[in-house]
Amino acid sequence: MLILPSTTTFDWLSNELCSRFKLKLGHFELRYSYTDCSNCLLELDDDLKIMFMVCGLTKDQLIHITVRDKAVVNYVQTVNTNIIASPFLLEAVPNNYSFAQDEDTCKYSIQTGSIVDSSAASSSSLSMDFDGISSEYGNEYLGKYGSCGGRKYLSTDWEGYITHEGQKFEGGVCEFRDKLTKYSIENGFKMKYLKNEPRRVTAVCAKKESNGCEWHVDAVKSNVNGFFYIKNLNNAHSCSGLIREKINKAMGSRLVSSIVKDKVRSNPLVRPIELITDLKENYGLDIPYHVAWYGKESATKDLHGDEELSYAHLPWYVNVLKASNVGSHCVLDCGEDGSRFQRIFICFKASIEGFRWCRPMLFIDGTFVTNKYKGTLLGATAKNGNKGRQLTFISDRHDAIIDAVRTVFPASPHGFCLYHLKENLKKKYPHAVGSSFKDYILWLFCKLLYAPTVEEYQDTLKKLRDDGGSKIIDKFLADLPVQNFANAFFPGKRYGEVSNALSESFNSWIKDVRRLPIYEMIDTVRIKMMEMISRRKLASEKWSSVLCPVIEDELKNLAAKGRHWRICRASESVFEVHADLSVMVNLDERFCSCYQWQLLGFPCQHAIQVIQHSGLCLYNFVDEYYKADFYKATYATHIFPIPDIEKPPPGDVFLLPPHTRKPPGRPPTKHFKSSSETKRQVKCKRCGSCDRHNRRTCKVPI
Repeated sequence: MLILPSTTTFDWLSNELCSRFKLKLGHFELRYSYTDCSNCLLELDDDLKIMFMVCGLTKDQLIHITVRDKAVVNYVQTVNTNIIASPFLLEAVPNNYSFAQDEDTCKYSIQTGSIVDSSAASSSSLSMDFDGISSEYGNEYLGKYGSCGGRKYLSTDWEGYITHEGQKFEGGVCEFRDKLTKYSIENGFKMKYLKNEPRRVTAVCAKKESNGCEWHVDAVKSNVNGFFYIKNLNNAHSCSGLIREKINKAMGSRLVSSIVKDKVRSNPLVRPIELITDLKENYGLDIPYHVAWYGKESATKDLHGDEELSYAHLPWYVNVLKASNVGSHCVLDCGEDGSRFQRIFICFKASIEGFRWCRPMLFIDGTFVTNKYKGTLLGATAKNGNKGRQLTFISDRHDAIIDAVRTVFPASPHGFCLYHLKENLKKKYPHAVGSSFKDYILWLFCKLLYAPTVEEYQDTLKKLRDDGGSKIIDKFLADLPVQNFANAFFPGKRYGEVSNALSESFNSWIKDVRRLPIYEMIDTVRIKMMEMISRRKLASEKWSSVLCPVIEDELKNLAAKGRHWRICRASESVFEVHADLSVMVNLDERFCSCYQWQLLGFPCQHAIQVIQHSGLCLYNFVDEYYKADFYKATYATHIFPIPDIEKPPPGDVFLLPPHTRKPPGRPPTKHFKSSSETKRQVKCKRCGSCDRHNRRTCKVPI
């Protein structure tokens, strides 16, 4: 029991405790408790003043103060019952209280005082804002001018990572180094290793030579179980300036890796800038971008293994895929000797069944794999179709794709992507001709491609050769068969699809997956497809329309356009529609002289008016591929999970990666556009706009 007058200073109290209980300054901390507040830190003169002020407000004359050894803040250890483990009572005496009153109170306190478990108490605040201890009087009355409240960071627990001699680290030297570094960061001191070996680690405070700090730790590896144990520990600093820093050189990529590993596991595509923000928000630490990048790469390697070992998982993956998704087609080509990866082909049973209900078209395109061993990821996508029809291919005119389609599907029409053809044609003209001229030539070429009849095609071609230069146009069309791009000569049905945009959309959908090791890349694509199929199946079950909602709206819009047109019947199925221009519609042959019905596979506005005029059902003239039942059937088959809980270690299967050479520097993750894909913005120096003109041709009034 101690009697404390209101003029007591913290230094006097600390020295008094040291003299009474044989303690050492700096090796213990004080916390006090009173009514409605169980665990308040006491380390400054201002804390004592606040303690006496609260006593006056609450009219409490008895304060419970707990003395705790800093070395066992998070470790319950009884060193000396009277000094460390048992809290004792100190009475705070205001100036207007007599010693006799205090003596009575002390006698009463001895009989009724209770022991407070300091390890179970949580930190609290005396400034009524519950954000921490404020050293300024009246902070609660200052409003926005008062001290800002703090927050508890996720790194707070690091403060107790190193506690006592004999402490065990089951993760061995790696866990010990990791926790020791985090402990030094959170406690605000720098350390250096005297010995840093797999079997023994010795570290001291960096201020040992300059300030004579006695802090040190020595840990060794056990020969019995391989665990690391702290052998010697002096956990008290005799140096000054122990303040936690936001920027710490000890926060290297390996330490960042251990912190963000769970985040990378849940989201392998997380960006380094997101990790920087997360460490700032949740840990109060600032790290440079390159540390976040290398930390993320290190975490990915720890989680998914080395990229070379990733290939060893593929044989197991193929077998499990076939077993869990019966009916799927999967082929792993390991070369002639069967020891080195060449290629892998995967088509899930859900995709096989879904393709049967899609439009008979395949959009094919490849995208580069950006991981260590590179490669090409070739994807085939489709839109609403049915089986048993002639299959049409759409691609970007790559030589390998052209040869493959010609060899495997010789009877299938192959359409070239309009976008790539336009870019190739644009390259034929020098930059000096100007963008307006190029745009006009490309417009004529698009008109040539969309021409529905041979006559229209010939007329447009003549105009294109005259305006664009016959030599350039003839040379461009010489190696471009008309049956591969022009509607007038195309032998199959493209349903209005003249570009490979669907493949580009698929490539964009998986662009971030391409940098993962091959096993994780393939499985991540599977998971994305699995979620997409499930999501679309659940969404389509709520549909009540005959057609897909987008197609249903399009049909309604077309039906509302020509209600004022005059329709004349020529025969049972042939009609003449008098719109701006008269056209002929044949319902039996699903033909309209505007050619939109034939090109799109969907009734044009003329045909819709004829169908309604005849009292027939519009839905009977819409291809089945556009109907909701076909859409639902496309996603009726699921892709099933492939759990890796029983995946064998990669050493059990021997499969080498392909021969390749890793280029220097960081692997690229973005697509670098060619000169034809990049559109240069020309800014007028006269008016300041970018409306495709310069100062000489500017006509904007100023």
